[in-house]
Amino acid sequence: MCGQPLGSARLCPNRWCRRPDRAFSVVFAVGVHEGSFRRAVLRYKYRGERWWARVFARLLAEYLETNATWFEEFDTLVAMPSHRGPGARRGWDPVGEVVERLGGLVGAGWEVLADAVVKTAETPPMQGRCWAERQAIAAGPLRRCLVVPAPERVAGARILVVDDVLTEGSTLREVARALRGAGALEVAGLVLARQRWTWAG
Repeated sequence: MCGQPLGSARLCPNRWCRRPDRAFSVVFAVGVHEGSFRRAVLRYKYRGERWWARVFARLLAEYLETNATWFEEFDTLVAMPSHRGPGARRGWDPVGEVVERLGGLVGAGWEVLADAVVKTAETPPMQGRCWAERQAIAAGPLRRCLVVPAPERVAGARILVVDDVLTEGSTLREVARALRGAGALEVAGLVLARQRWTWAG
């Protein structure tokens, strides 16, 4: 699902890999969320170093170009939605800024849709929570506040949802459900970094 080598006949510990109801097909990741890459993402999101948006957009554009054959069937780029109204945790949209810059770097074959999916309210943070808690938030408050305001813009499209980090896929699943419900043919993820999954024992 996310490109991590599985070794000899082992199942991925990410539960979404084995679930047919995940709504998204696959996630493409530029790197792994560790070391200097992780520090760069944290500095961008939490320390106000917003110039990283240009760097991250270039990384994503180069990844799309280098692996162009992987993306031949996709035609649309959409940002992972972030609530920006009253009660929002941030006064800016980190992923939205990256996608805005990415739109100027990719070719004419890509359509970049701003606000294709809207998050109408803030939801409890998932960071640091266990699987069951993440599922409850995703299928509850998150699902209720995701809206596709113009379904005709995504109907028939094959969409890459751009995000900074893939933790395990619950948020992407809800966004993919909303887009598929609005008529998208396929939804996949394109992230800067993914977690490195580990096996117990």
